[in-house]
Amino acid sequence: MKRLKTGFSVFFVIALVFGLAACSGGGASSDSGAGSSASIDYGASYLEGIKEKGTLVVGCDPTIQNIAYMDDAGNVTGFIPDLVGGYAEQLGVEVKWEVLEWSAMITALNSGKVDMVAANMNMTLERESQILLSDCWLLDHAMACVLKDSSFQTFEDLQAAGVKFGVTQGSAYEDIIRDTFPNAEIVTLSAGTWQDSLISGIIDAAYDDGVVFAGPVTSNDQLRILEETGDAYMDGFAFAAGNYVPRDTFNLYLTKLKVTGVYADIYSEWMGFDWKPESQGASF
Repeated sequence: MKRLKTGFSVFFVIALVFGLAACSGGGASSDSGAGSSASIDYGASYLEGIKEKGTLVVGCDPTIQNIAYMDDAGNVTGFIPDLVGGYAEQLGVEVKWEVLEWSAMITALNSGKVDMVAANMNMTLERESQILLSDCWLLDHAMACVLKDSSFQTFEDLQAAGVKFGVTQGSAYEDIIRDTFPNAEIVTLSAGTWQDSLISGIIDAAYDDGVVFAGPVTSNDQLRILEETGDAYMDGFAFAAGNYVPRDTFNLYLTKLKVTGVYADIYSEWMGFDWKPESQGASF
């Protein structure tokens, strides 16, 4: 992966501005929550604790082909790991991945179990009231995936009573599906099981971010994505409530990736097409 060479001394400027009151180390720990020090110095000491410890603990859902998934060696790889790996490199630390269920992500953040969550997390007001979300790392659209020989051709077809939609526990899509398809029957699934659930007939359709389906549809000829798309959603990475400095340093890192062209290279590698930095494109 092409790496950003520009120095990130501004990280330390931000840390100094907000961290004058720092009096303790930080970083993910089972012994102390992320919010305690963050409430005093905006998370500056928390970021310093991560650097002193040498490890950035990152919560993830490695079930999405090309975006975040386990390779044959058992390593978390893909678009998201490349972004996070570059950030960790700039901080001078290693990444430790922590696999989480979606329903546990916010608790893991605010308890200090993980330092950040890197996933295709939709940026909603409800989530923003509980945690801090980064700038948008991906703009995506809701899509529906069905079996290739299914009779469902349009969103209108999916409005029929009793159509079974699969949704991962803790996903924002449970409410989205209820609003978009009020006659739907919701089936709660474990992360990464939607393909098997479709093929076995447990569900009739999966409705989620387009990136969830992009990889599987190219490798599984039993699947088909409907041509229509739903609303656009911004995806962000998450930080504990009050940890403004870690969140802001990541935002600076992400912005530099975009303006220097590195983000476009990573995007093209994993998404399979060029990044268009506009609100109607795949991201911005």
